[in-house]
Amino acid sequence: MLWRKMFRDLLENRMAYLACTIVIAIGLMVYTSMSMAKANLFMAKDQFYHTYHFADAFAKMKAIPATKTTSLGKLDGVATVTGRLVEDVRVLMPGSTENVTLRMTSLFNTKDNELNRVKLIRGTFPEKGKREILLADKFYTANHLQIGQKLQVLIDGKQVELTISGSGQSPEYVYAMKEAQNITPDPLKFELAYLPYEDMEKLFDQRGLVNDLSFSLKPGVKFEDVEHEWRAELAPYELESLYASKDQLSNRMLTEKLNQLDKMSRSLPLLFLSIAAIIQYIMLKRLVESQRGLIGTLKAFGYGKWEIVAHYLSYGLIIGVLGGILGGLLGTALSMYITTIYQQFYSLPDLRAHFSLNYFLLGMFMAALFSLAASLQGARGVLKLQPAEAMRPSVPVFLKKNRFENIPGLWMMFTMQGRMALRNLGRSKARSFFTFIGILFTFSMMASFFSLSKMADIMIMDQFTKEQGQDMKLSFSKPLPLDEIVAELQHGRGVRQVQPMVEVPTTLRFLNHKKDVAAIGVAKDSTLYHIYDQDDQVVEVPKSGMMLSTQVADTLHVQVGDVVQMESIWTKDTKMNVRIEKIVPQYIGANVYMNQDALLNMLKQGRMVTSVLIAMDKKDIPELKEQYRTSKFVSDVEIREDMINQYKQLMGASSSSLWIMAVMAVITGFAIVYNSSMISLSERKRELASLRVLGLTSSEVVEIISIEQWMLGLAGMIAGIPLSIAMNQGIAKSMSSDLFTMTAVTSPDAIVQAFVGTMLAIWISQLGISRKVKRLDLVEVLKERD
Repeated sequence: MLWRKMFRDLLENRMAYLACTIVIAIGLMVYTSMSMAKANLFMAKDQFYHTYHFADAFAKMKAIPATKTTSLGKLDGVATVTGRLVEDVRVLMPGSTENVTLRMTSLFNTKDNELNRVKLIRGTFPEKGKREILLADKFYTANHLQIGQKLQVLIDGKQVELTISGSGQSPEYVYAMKEAQNITPDPLKFELAYLPYEDMEKLFDQRGLVNDLSFSLKPGVKFEDVEHEWRAELAPYELESLYASKDQLSNRMLTEKLNQLDKMSRSLPLLFLSIAAIIQYIMLKRLVESQRGLIGTLKAFGYGKWEIVAHYLSYGLIIGVLGGILGGLLGTALSMYITTIYQQFYSLPDLRAHFSLNYFLLGMFMAALFSLAASLQGARGVLKLQPAEAMRPSVPVFLKKNRFENIPGLWMMFTMQGRMALRNLGRSKARSFFTFIGILFTFSMMASFFSLSKMADIMIMDQFTKEQGQDMKLSFSKPLPLDEIVAELQHGRGVRQVQPMVEVPTTLRFLNHKKDVAAIGVAKDSTLYHIYDQDDQVVEVPKSGMMLSTQVADTLHVQVGDVVQMESIWTKDTKMNVRIEKIVPQYIGANVYMNQDALLNMLKQGRMVTSVLIAMDKKDIPELKEQYRTSKFVSDVEIREDMINQYKQLMGASSSSLWIMAVMAVITGFAIVYNSSMISLSERKRELASLRVLGLTSSEVVEIISIEQWMLGLAGMIAGIPLSIAMNQGIAKSMSSDLFTMTAVTSPDAIVQAFVGTMLAIWISQLGISRKVKRLDLVEVLKERD
């Protein structure tokens, strides 16, 4: 009998229960999809890293004898050492003027213990003496190349022809970016290539030398245990960088993505499940109150209190299980879509979409647990009811006038329906609060999700519109004389301004903290490169000392006024002490800034330049770009407009993901508002039916509820503004890393969209209420025994 009653109650309020089920399903869809996508990435990463021997640490220096790797392999804690030649070369793609770079890496004979091995995907490995090259598979595919095709590359200013032997992939460049300042991998313009060592040492005139080391450590040994000894061993060879695998760019980007997925799979589902739990608690609590007489009758006929409690718990259990199943199925489908997107960015050969029964069942368990806990809290009033007391209706509460009625003139401004709505708001505080909270969450979720694209825009676009004012940037393969370079470029056609830059690899130390960063020397009164503070005001680079980005300052645990120790392979002095003058935000990358003249004086290398910023007429950019396309001194040509277009293409590709989040927010918001409205209606059926009998039309009755909801809605939306700001701060903090920083911004557009979306949800819920009020069976509702 109790089962039949439960199904009858569920069918009677099916829309309210369905809305609650949808909220649970959305929460579980987020959990399942993010968790499965994370598991897919973890599985593919771990398998690829293990099978192809991803190194534990890396070192880069100017040059070191290849035979030195044997002695380095005998150092304490070291298991295997691999030496390589690594050089960036420019590729002259047929029919293209784009700046294409390949990072050429030498290959020794493939051995079982060789680190960072290459997985052959198509073709064959290159044979020594034939000038064959193995390309990264994404570069091979993106550029529509063929095995046996010839590639023209620039080596030391000379064109060299290489033959494509096949394509492959190394675990070292799963996320292939040339440098941390790049937005995202672009296989059309940058990737990896592999040549036999014997060919590469001849092409680059580095016979018997290597400039890049990878090494693995014995079990139980940490990078910090061997770092000092390695630095001492490599110092005579002009060591540029030495870092653990956790700081390797590709691995860091992949790890950051996995951490983001982990945070999102934990936080977002809890939000949705908590909302669903609150809804279920209110629903069961009010259901128990409305069925007092029925509960008393059941107890009088011999049903035990725990038996009745179990009956009401079954409501939440069914909702939780149904929501869990629906969310699990939708999440599985979404995880396949997310994994497909990741395949475009991450070069993991074994990255596939897999169904995880563990996450599916765990999601159902979470949904059932939250639902049972909420139902228990809502139904525990059954335990206190005695049969005789339960069969009597609850005593009505009589209240005095509310505060609105005591304000002179205000009360007379409202119609009768408006006055009744104001009285109901004051007399039914719990019901009003529930509706207010529902609208509050609805608005804040919409505003937060609608702000995501704006947050990404600020992070990327500020880099290329506010901070950088150049049209073109030339980066050089080695430091060049400053005055000569500026004089030469100033005479280029269409060139309006040339601003030299000095970018120096440095190591900063403070107490026991260390950070490898690029120190950027900015010219005095710079007009093409601007640095902004937290208040979005342009900051002038101090004449002495340095400015740190917040990421670097957090890593070193320093504040303004502290003195850090700076080391660089470019300085003749071993160590330099520099005072921190300012700390500024930086959205992409992590750098330190110094006055260019002060930095050059510290380096004692004379007046040199490593790159230049150029402001010029757009129509003359192709000519200047072509002029330096084959220069052996120019390593990279960056066009700001191309970078902006690349970002816009990236946002276009990810717009579907943003739309999914926005749709989830709208559906959840509607479910919350509609559910609160239906619960309020079911609680007030007798009251509304009485008003109808007293002569009010259905439209006038609906007007009372509408006024209440719009008042609560306006208050909830206003209160939702600071909550959405707080939510955006949490989202930005969770998605930020030392590679990039998301800024917490709640845009006016997002606020307006959230207002529109929330108002639409309220309006649709009122349509449902209007239909139900018109269909009220007045006799059936009012025949309850008093």
